[in-house]
Parts: sequence; structure tokens; C-alpha cells
Amino acid sequence: MKKAISILLTVVMLLSQGAAAFADGAPDYSTGTPWPDIDLEGVVTPDMPAELKDNFALYVNKDKILKLEIPEGYSYGGTIMDLLMLQAEDVKNMFLGEAPESHDAKLAYDLFWLMMDWDSRNALGVAPLKERTEAMEAVSTVNELMAYFVETPIEKQLGSLWSAGAMQDLADSSRYILVVSDAGLLLEDSAEYRALTPYGAMKREAYSDLAKKMLLKLGYSKEEAAQKIDNSFAFETMLAEVIYTSEEQQRPDYFGRIYNSYSREELEASQGDLPILKFIEQTEGYLTAGEYIVMNPQYLEKLNALCTEENLPLIRDMLIVCGAIGQAGTLDRECYEWRVECDNAISGATGILDDETVFSGAVSKVLSWPVAQLYTETFLHQEDKDRIYAMVEGILDAYHGVLAEADFFTDETRARAIEKLEAIDKRILYPDSWEKYSCEKLDFKSRDEGGTLLDASAAIAKFAIAQSVADFSKPVDKEKWGEAPHTVNCFYNPQTNSIYIMGAFARGDMYQSDMSDEELYGTVGAVIGHEISHAFDSSGAQFDKNGDMINWWTEEDYVIFRERNEKMAAYFNAMHPWEGQNFYGSIMTGEACADMAGIKVMLRLAADNPDFDYDLFFRTYANVWLLKDTLGMAYARINDTHPMGYLRINATLQQYDEFLDFYGITEGDGMYLAPEDRIAIW
Repeated sequence: MKKAISILLTVVMLLSQGAAAFADGAPDYSTGTPWPDIDLEGVVTPDMPAELKDNFALYVNKDKILKLEIPEGYSYGGTIMDLLMLQAEDVKNMFLGEAPESHDAKLAYDLFWLMMDWDSRNALGVAPLKERTEAMEAVSTVNELMAYFVETPIEKQLGSLWSAGAMQDLADSSRYILVVSDAGLLLEDSAEYRALTPYGAMKREAYSDLAKKMLLKLGYSKEEAAQKIDNSFAFETMLAEVIYTSEEQQRPDYFGRIYNSYSREELEASQGDLPILKFIEQTEGYLTAGEYIVMNPQYLEKLNALCTEENLPLIRDMLIVCGAIGQAGTLDRECYEWRVECDNAISGATGILDDETVFSGAVSKVLSWPVAQLYTETFLHQEDKDRIYAMVEGILDAYHGVLAEADFFTDETRARAIEKLEAIDKRILYPDSWEKYSCEKLDFKSRDEGGTLLDASAAIAKFAIAQSVADFSKPVDKEKWGEAPHTVNCFYNPQTNSIYIMGAFARGDMYQSDMSDEELYGTVGAVIGHEISHAFDSSGAQFDKNGDMINWWTEEDYVIFRERNEKMAAYFNAMHPWEGQNFYGSIMTGEACADMAGIKVMLRLAADNPDFDYDLFFRTYANVWLLKDTLGMAYARINDTHPMGYLRINATLQQYDEFLDFYGITEGDGMYLAPEDRIAIW
């Protein structure tokens, strides 16, 4: 589901980086249990004991951590960041040569140079934003506000009070369905509006500072700016009462909670005075549909109650404040640098990345497929694709043994699990054909033709909407890749039952054609095993072999499976990155389960090699999750579904006898975990 305004904001967000500084009186960050957060900058010191049997992650990576510096402009460093920086350098260099001849590649090239055109951007200043804020200031009644959402071209709107568009149906993955949801919050997590955390306080302060600067530049007085910021947070606080928290959104049961099917008549009744159906059919351009998904019915009820004449000033101010913050990165140099400072105040990054790196990265996401083909032709190779494909086949075959040994499966559930395993689609490095990814119908003026960044962004947004509308009436093309190969990522898509090993991920320290088996198993091999496991984790297990959210488990088996996930959640809930800071075990079960299954399946393959070097394998795996975080980044990881890097090493490896026995780890050692306390689900 993508709205044009979200595409436009994507351009904005990609033009900046991140940041943060904490006040004095912070806790002692070296006091974590059972291991301190050694990923956090400053925790590891030269005199910190690093015993293999007590803290394997620290033992392997201590010297590297001490030498590692967080790169300027980023909020963390380490193995994955090295991979991201390699990709960034490669993509940047693609834009610094001669203009390409093909239509799609030239679109990306032209967008890059529009971003780089500071003369034009500085000449425009905040005029494009001021036009939009003045239009919002002219709204004097709630009826006029509702008309604004329907009648104003979406690329010229400051924002919205709801989100609507098409997405792949959870229950029937062969079709698209129209979905209505909330519009999101500035602080992202609704829990922050109920009890502000230190991380939330950092965000609020940083965004407030940016908003103040932007509003003053737009011509508001200090008093007016302060009032608008207060009003913005006041209205968002009222909305936040019924918006799912980040923790709730990442729980495995979230799919079921948001899948609320409404007929058109039911949505018409629930929308009240909100013109959501008009917005979808007129502004978005979708045909009238008979069925919709309302992700949060309480939100519509709350929004209707809040859209009153009394609250209109708060609503206007919220849209103006959020619009000013969101669009800062696309305006002149001063606004752009303010945006970078804001992000740095949140993530802990320092300095500012060079424009070429930032803007080439932005283009590679906004116009991903035009960039993808050129990246593939330049950096990816068929022989590597073939080798990794064969590796995936071997790992899938080994998973038959993993499923066969699952002692909580009945024969009925096991048979369906094997069917799903054998149906997994393997998407390795890059697509075999580029026909599905054309941007032939997209056009905008280049810098030489007098084009502007905002005009190009609006054209891209309209193109994305047109594509979505065109696709809506057709069956879902499940063979089409969901992400471009120059992305540093791997993932499992439950709705296509497919794993993706992206081309940009299989480079650098993660994959080299001359790596030994042990090194391959510890890097890309464990990741492949991880992604396959997502088909059978707490979220993926809710989808069948066809990608539909249909229960394929026996009731007895699923009860035991959930009990195992609850035990895993309790395991992480008992850990603390530092004293006084909890984890959210309920959101970590899927990724932690996948980490453990990835290691388990590689250990099965290793057992077939009598000369396998287990020490090299375990050390290589530990190096993958070498990290150094700013404090802002560490706080962000608290709310991540992935365990922190040091836990992905220690908590994963301590589940397996092969690791414990190889190093002679026994009861009393910090890395030891008794068999009855182990929580690996597969």
C-alpha cells in the first residue's frame, strides 16, 4: 500500500541521515545481564575480561570493537555497515559518469542531478512549502478540511489523517484489496505519547527544534511556532490513545488483529463524516470496491469524534508541523542541513555525509528498478548466482531433516510443513528478466530542461499511484520481485512463500567466490537458513504454502508451538542490555527463532564433513554481527524485532551441543545453557 504522499516523503527522508546526545546522569551501560551490550560504544574497554566460555561474542570481537570507529554520518559501524558503505560507494559511482542512454536509467540519473542542483533549490527556498501551508491556513471549517483531502492533488497535500490504498490480501494472496489505516505519528510509537521514554524525549526535542526553525523560516513568529508545535503533539496524543504501539504492531498476532473485513456499506457507515471512500475513489483513482480492510476500526471512531470545529486549529497545526518536518530535506540547503541535524540528534550520528552518497542512495530507493538493472550489470555475476542457488537447494534439502525431527509435529502438520518447504520460491541475487520492472510511462524534466526536485518527486508519486491502480484490477503477479537487487538485505515473503538473497548482500565480507565452506556457512549460509526458517516462525507459520493466511496446523501442534514461542519470549524478557532497561521478548521470537534455525541447519550440513573446522565457522558467524552503536541506535534496537548483535551471537550459539561441546563449555560458564532451558524452536 503506497500513497503518493508517502512516496514524496520517502524522497524527503532519504535526503538525510541520523543522531543523539544524552544528558548527564545516564545509567551505567556496562551493567547488562547476562551479558552487557558490548555493541554500545564505550562499553567495551581494554581491561574488560573476554573469556570464550563466558562471553563468546566479546572473546571473538573484542579487539575489533576497540579498533572500530563509527563512520561519520552514520549511527553504527561493523560488518553490515561495511557492506552498506560498499553498496553506497558502488551506487554513487554509477551516477558520476556520463548520462546513460536508456530511458529508465536516465530517469535515475536526472533525479540524482536534480537533488544535486542547489542553485535551483536555494532559489526556490521554502516557497513550495509555503504555498501548501498557506492553503492549510485558509481552511476555516471541518467541511473545508475534508474537501481539502479530496480536492487537493495528493502530491500537494501536507499530509493526511488516514492512510488508504491497495495491498496484497492477507487471506487471498492472489489478489489486491483496499486497506484503510491510521496516518502514523511523528514519534512513531504511540506508547511514547502515554509515557515518554528517553529515546522518545530525544525524538520530540529534535523534531520540535526542526519544526521551530522551519516555521520561523516560513514567516511565523516564535510564539506562533511554539503554539503550533504544542498543538501538533496535543492532537497526536489524542490520536495515539487508539493506535497500536510499536510492540503491538510487531507481535505475531498483529496480522489477525488488523484483518477486519468491511463491505463498502459498512465502511461508509464507519467513516462517518470522513470522506475516506471519496478519497480512495477520486483522489487515489481506485475503482469502487465491494470489500475493504479496516486495520484499526477504533481509529476511525476516534478520528470522527476528534474532527470538530473546536479541534480544527490543532489539526491544521499538526498537518503544518508534520509537513514542515517531512519536507525539509527536499528544500534549500539550510533546510536540508537542519534536517540532517535533527536526524543526528536522534540517532547519534555525527557530521554530514557527502551529497553524492546521500542523493545516490535516495535515488536507488525511490527509483529502485532503473538503478537495479545497471547495478546488476556492473557488479553481479551469473556464476555467483549459480553457486548461491545451489547452496540454497542444499540448505532446503537439509531442512527436511529439521522438520522430520520436530518432536511436537503430528504427521498431518509435518506433511503440510514439508509441502510448504518444497514450494518455497528461490530469488537469488537478481531477476532473470527485467521486463516486469519498466518505468517507460514515467517522465519528468531534467535539470537542463528546467525541472525541479519537487516536480520530479510529484511525478514519481503519481506514477506509483497509477501503477498501483492499474495493478489493482489484476491478479497479483507473484513472480515479480518485491525488492531490487542492489538492496543490502535478505528476507522471506510469506505472501509469495519466497526467500530473497539480494545481490548487494552477497558481497564484501558476506560472500566471496573463494570463501571456504566454513566461511560460507557462517556468513551467507546461516542467513539463507535464517530466511527459510521464517516460513515456520511465529509470523510465517500463519501462512500456507500458497501465501494465504490460512491455518495449516492441527490445534494440538499449534498450541505447543505457541508455548515454545512464549518460552522464547520469557528468555529474552529476562535479559537486559543495561540495568533498568528491558527487552520486548514478545516481538523478538520470529527473528531469534530464525537465527537459531539458521545455525542448526548449517550444523546439520557441517556434520557431513569430517574435516569441518567448527572454530572457523563459529568465529565467522560471530564476525557477521560485529557492531558498534551510538546510544541513539542502541535505543532504536530495543524496539527492533531482531535481537541485538551480541545476542544474535551468544543467545543463538548457546542453544547447541555442537558449540558447547567443541569449546568444552559446561555448567557454571557464562555461555552454558542447560538443555531444559534451551529455547530453540527448531
